[in-house]
Amino acid sequence: MINTERKLIQMIKFGNENINLKHAPFLIKTEENNNNCIRFIISFACEGEKGSDTNAMGINRLGEILSKTTPIYPNKNEVYEILFEEYILYQTRNESYCSFDDYEIRQGNYFIIFEKSRLLDVLPVMTDCQILSDGIAYPGKWTHYGIYCQNHIIDVISHHEPTMKQVQQHDDKFI
Repeated sequence: MINTERKLIQMIKFGNENINLKHAPFLIKTEENNNNCIRFIISFACEGEKGSDTNAMGINRLGEILSKTTPIYPNKNEVYEILFEEYILYQTRNESYCSFDDYEIRQGNYFIIFEKSRLLDVLPVMTDCQILSDGIAYPGKWTHYGIYCQNHIIDVISHHEPTMKQVQQHDDKFI
């Protein structure tokens, strides 16, 4: 494993506070394949120059406010793949319409693991997944993962842990 991958495993870990991340990452791409794998390409955020990129649309007061802000952008040098080789369910929501429920128990910052969630509760209704009479989960113990990005909230329920690694961008492909 190369140093950047070791750094990634330490930096972004589901269920950790991920204190090295000042801003939510950006979702760059979502890919599905024929084998029920789901691949997310995310980029960490980097800060632009304070007061730059301030299109105030001719509104003076807005221009004053934006001149004091620091824009954030996807960092092309910090791009990562999160791969779920098997998943039960996933959804991507517009973060503008997401609400947070006190009922849910979650750990982590940007890369979340849910101990309790409404999505976990409804899974046996939406799928063939069940908790059997002996307490065993079919097809295996489910985990609800959350990836909280700029503009997107991703939920994945899987019975396998995802893998994460740094990738490089070549043209529009990430390898």
